Amino acid sequence: MNKQEFLTQLRKELSVLPQKDIEEYLTFYTEMIEDRIEEGLSEEEAVSAVGSLEEIVKQIVSDTPLMKIAKERIKQKRQIKNFI
Repeated sequence: MNKQEFLTQLRKELSVLPQKDIEEYLTFYTEMIEDRIEEGLSEEEAVSAVGSLEEIVKQIVSDTPLMKIAKERIKQKRQIKNFI
C-alpha cells in the first residue's frame, strides 16, 4: 500500500471522529511515513513500518473518549437530517 492509499483508508476508518482529530492523525502518520522514507525506506516499506492499519485504527478509537465519538455521531446525524 502506498502513502496516499494508507491515508485515504485511515481517513475513511476514522470518520467517526471529529474532523479536527482526523486531520491531526493524518498529519502525524504523514510525517511518520515521510520520516521513514527519508531514512531510506521505499514508500511501501515506510507504510508497512508504521504498522497495520487495522491495529492503528483500533488503538486510536480505543484511546478516544466514548463521549467524543457519540457527540460526533449525533452531529453527523443532525447534518444529514437538516440536509434532507
